Amino acid sequence: MRFVATLHVRPKSEVRDPQGEAVRAALRSLGLDVADVRTGKEIVVTFDAADDVAAREAVATMGSELLANPVVEDYTYDLKAPVA
Repeated sequence: MRFVATLHVRPKSEVRDPQGEAVRAALRSLGLDVADVRTGKEIVVTFDAADDVAAREAVATMGSELLANPVVEDYTYDLKAPVA
């Protein structure tokens, strides 16, 4: 079965986010009342897995072992299954 996973990787809350700070400052300069901005990356992966359980295990491996740095980043994911 073919699955599509969207991984959202962001700095951990205790880690400073200079890019987010710059975006917040820019938004404030536009007159917007922005309290905080956290930046990150979105990674979309299309892959094959036997079933939903195997797909979730594969995405967890992708996130924890390659796509996110566990020291400074957290990740979440959305999984769509199956794709024809």
